[in-house]
Amino acid sequence: MTQRVRGTARERAVVVAMILVGGALPVAANAPLFQDVVWVFWLAGLVLMLGALTLVLRIIWRERRSRES
Repeated sequence: MTQRVRGTARERAVVVAMILVGGALPVAANAPLFQDVVWVFWLAGLVLMLGALTLVLRIIWRERRSRES
C-alpha cells in the first residue's frame, strides 16, 4: 500500500534544507572563530527549526482542509 506524499517537491526540499541548516548552525558555533556570537547561531538554528515545523503544519492543515471540501 503506497502512502500519499504531502506537499510539493519544493516544499519538501525547503523543509529538509531548513532542518539541515538549523541543525548545522549550533555545530558551527563551536568553532573558535565564532565564540563571541554563539547565541546568534543557536537562535538562528532555533528559528529555522520552528519555521520548518510551521511549514509542515501548514501543509498538513491545507491538505486536510482540501480533503474535507
